[in-house]
Amino acid sequence: MENFLEAFNDINAQNSFNPNEPEKNKLFVKFAYIMPCLFFLPFMNDKDSAYCKFHSNQALTWFIIFCVCAVVGKILGAIPVLGVILKIVIWLALIAIWVSYIYGAVKDKAYRFPFVGDKLNVF
Repeated sequence: MENFLEAFNDINAQNSFNPNEPEKNKLFVKFAYIMPCLFFLPFMNDKDSAYCKFHSNQALTWFIIFCVCAVVGKILGAIPVLGVILKIVIWLALIAIWVSYIYGAVKDKAYRFPFVGDKLNVF
């Protein structure tokens, strides 16, 4: 699994992190990914940390994608058979993304969401 996820690791961002930041802020980053509505938590904990800013931006991206997929899944769920199958596929993909973000936070990686992970830089 780790070899597959390395394709989403932003080495430049990871190298910009202060070596002490991940250990100090890892708990807040995990909470931001576990509960996407807490995307601001790492940034509020340490506003000067590149690690916290990166993960707050990625957690915000994850929150937006989660909300969009939830709405799309709800709409597709109205289609009798095909809609239910597509809804299940969407939720399985969301679970896989969720687990990979949490895994990246535990391993001090800088995983970016494909295509949109570098577009949103709020913090």
